[in-house]
Amino acid sequence: MREEDAKFDRRRFLQTLAKAGTGACCCAPLAALGLTAQGTAAQGAAGGQEWIADLEGRLREGARTPAWRKMEYVERWISRVMDSMDARLDADTRSELMQACGRGCFTEAFGARSQEPPPAGALDRFLAAYQAAGETEIRREGDTIYYRYGPQEGNPYGLRLTDGYCMCPVVESGPARLSPTYCQCSAGYVRESFERLTGRPCRVQVLESLRTGGSSCRFRIDMQPA
Repeated sequence: MREEDAKFDRRRFLQTLAKAGTGACCCAPLAALGLTAQGTAAQGAAGGQEWIADLEGRLREGARTPAWRKMEYVERWISRVMDSMDARLDADTRSELMQACGRGCFTEAFGARSQEPPPAGALDRFLAAYQAAGETEIRREGDTIYYRYGPQEGNPYGLRLTDGYCMCPVVESGPARLSPTYCQCSAGYVRESFERLTGRPCRVQVLESLRTGGSSCRFRIDMQPA
């Protein structure tokens, strides 16, 4: 996915589109959709978020390219991989494999782990910062940390947990059916981040995840002896 796609924001996009509808160059496409700047405002007031989903769906359908078909294939392929892993591998192996993928995601985003130990108090400062933000639930009980992606925390693609989307961009809008094994990838992401903060091995358990029917994504992190 291109970098500019990663900065896509649904609300800003739709606001820009509605404003552009007053210009001559964009009136025809909007009219063809049955939506003008006035129409979008009226429908938004009357239908809540329904008109947004409808417009987004029609725009996506109208812009379909081979790239869309490739992504749909990848979504189906991911589902098959997870099903195959569930059928052939034990739970610990599945978890370790997917957590390794999550560690890779974190490393891709933030770079390789430093060989130096974390600064003194790094974990405490991290916990305090997240508690102050008020969007994520996080607390420590001895060597155990409970961590939750809060319902008001958006992801980098402009979609929010409250919209019913996973924090992972691969599955934020699909595939519709996906094994809970996939969520171990997020556990690996969390594990890598806390191991860097603490300088200690960590075990991470997924307590709840949005993609598997939960109301949020919650993790238990158990810090192990160094």
